[in-house]
Amino acid sequence: MIARAAGGLRPDAEPHAELQRARSVLAHPQDLHCVVFHLGVLALYGLSFWIWTHRAAVGIAPGLETTAFALGAALLLGWCSGIEVGVNFHNHAHRRVFTRPWMNRWFGRTWTVSAGWPAYFWQYSHVTVHHRHLLEEADWTLPKRTTDGQWEGFFRYCLLHWPFRYAGHLWRDLRSPVAAPAVAARARREFAIFAALFSIPFFIDPVGALWLWVLPAWIANVLVVAPGMFAQHAGRKAPGPDHVFCHSNTFRSKLFNLTMFNIGFHAEHHTFPHVHWSDLPGLHEVLKRELVDEEAHVVPFGYYRGGYLLSRAALGNAAAAEEWSEQHPDYVKEAP
Repeated sequence: MIARAAGGLRPDAEPHAELQRARSVLAHPQDLHCVVFHLGVLALYGLSFWIWTHRAAVGIAPGLETTAFALGAALLLGWCSGIEVGVNFHNHAHRRVFTRPWMNRWFGRTWTVSAGWPAYFWQYSHVTVHHRHLLEEADWTLPKRTTDGQWEGFFRYCLLHWPFRYAGHLWRDLRSPVAAPAVAARARREFAIFAALFSIPFFIDPVGALWLWVLPAWIANVLVVAPGMFAQHAGRKAPGPDHVFCHSNTFRSKLFNLTMFNIGFHAEHHTFPHVHWSDLPGLHEVLKRELVDEEAHVVPFGYYRGGYLLSRAALGNAAAAEEWSEQHPDYVKEAP
């Protein structure tokens, strides 16, 4: 059943799909949404820097008004960059958006830079580490385990995972003696390109770069990506032959998935990572019986509610912990 579900939703199963892709710049028509969102985020950064460098002209007074603008812009930019790296580029890392390799390469390099990531580093940590070693000890992208096997605290993970832990692990992995020389060479090259791109705002206005470049990157990773990563796998365990969907939580909020490239269908995504993001709702419906039978954790809300409940639960709120653990009513296994 599972194999048929994945096979039946392969985007390249339609007649003449290869020919259609050869004639198109986009590998999948739905990926236009990804491109538009990315370009919109870059435009938002450009507009924010323009306003910052023309504060007097647009009527922003020094002092409190400037601080209020910088904080408000940083929060918006950070939220958008968190979606960029954690959701939008995430889709590109699994299935390239363009049919031209050079477009994938250079678009990717501009995709994550606003969130403080070389694209190759993020792709490596997500695909090579997280997906290959999901919930195993080698998966250093997720929270650490305590001595009794439990995850570390929500707030501790969010504050420490980026850039501190990621930097250390990436340094060791990409410079390891067992790493292929080509991998190490590519890592150096991609980091140099990233450093050149990331330094541009500092040549425009160093203070503005701290407010509208560095601070949004911190917000993106610590306040947006980290809570999402925690929520995606909180309370789950590594998959096995009899428990295919036990590794991830699935979030069924229609509004959340509509605005977040269906990232809420996370158990489905990790089980079939090469299924296109636009096909995940259909795959979810095909797999519903298996999700119910395995008692997969499916909740009716999205990541925002999930992160809120997990943060409240971390502070000892029993009601929040109970709401998080409750199953979506449509996915409760019937008693025999």
